[in-house]
Amino acid sequence: MREDELNEDGELINEAPFVYEACPSNEHIKKIAVEKLEIYNEKNPSKKMALVIFDDALQHLLRLTRTINAEAGSAMLVGVGGSGKTSLTRLASSICRHFMFQI
Repeated sequence: MREDELNEDGELINEAPFVYEACPSNEHIKKIAVEKLEIYNEKNPSKKMALVIFDDALQHLLRLTRTINAEAGSAMLVGVGGSGKTSLTRLASSICRHFMFQI
């Protein structure tokens, strides 16, 4: 989850590559995930998400981003309604720069 290269006007020069690297701590990753959530909320004001990124949610988010970013990656999420499956998937697709749609 490296940062994009921006010029002094805030325009995108180079997109950050998706590289697997060791991270110093979960708190570091959590801070990045919260920043990505804020970016998602700025880009999608009609679909704002008020998520609390706790440790289990962070683990699921990392798993989702790794899965859907893989070549031909897909996942079927199963769980109780209202547990955050759709919200975490929206955030993961935003992080991976994918277009998300629902049937």
